[in-house]
Parts: sequence; structure tokens; C-alpha cells
Amino acid sequence: MNSFEVYQDPDGQAQFYFSHSDKQFTTGVLVLHPGKELAKHNRPLAVENLIQIAGKCVMKVYSSETEYENKALKVGDSLSMAKGVYHIHSNPFQEISVTFFKAEGDITKIMDNLRKALVKIK
Repeated sequence: MNSFEVYQDPDGQAQFYFSHSDKQFTTGVLVLHPGKELAKHNRPLAVENLIQIAGKCVMKVYSSETEYENKALKVGDSLSMAKGVYHIHSNPFQEISVTFFKAEGDITKIMDNLRKALVKIK
């Protein structure tokens, strides 16, 4: 991995700034534009840790296939999700959301899929 990799979704409403990725951990920043929501996903081999660094977001954290709890994050709030927990990052607010993340564990296959699905901008 280069020093930094920057990708965005095809509609330009979510940007991913990756600063490190290997089999031990991955770090980066997710920028979500107002009204944007990522697809439901999980990290089967990693604990995902988040801290909100600008704006706000709502995390939909699933306890079963259909049941979830909304966890609102404002600047300074953090959230840790165990391996395999399905979740959705969403920004129902009127300002950009910026969330720092650290996945502790191996998400290298997920990173490979993201690199193929997203548009590289740096």
C-alpha cells in the first residue's frame, strides 16, 4: 500500500482515505456527504473502532438479520464493533460526516474488493 490511498464511490458522495492496511490492522477516514448511507456490511475478521472527528453520523448496528440499534455519533464519540457485526454508516444530517476508523484484524480481502468497486482519486 502507498502512503495514502483515496477512493470514492461512483456518485462521489462517500470518500475513503486509507492510511495503513495490512493483515494486522487498517486505518483511515470515511467522509460521508449529507443524505448518504453505505451498504450493510461487516468485518468478519476484525474489530472495527470508530471515532467521529467532524459532523455527525448514525450507525445502524445489527443484532440479527433484521434488528438493529441506531447509534448516533457526534464529534468525539466512539464506537467499537466486534468481529462479524453487521452495520451501516449513514449521514441523515445536513453537514458532512467525517469518521476515523481502525479495523483491528485482517480486512485485506475487503480492501481488495473496495479497490475494485470504488474510483481511485489519489
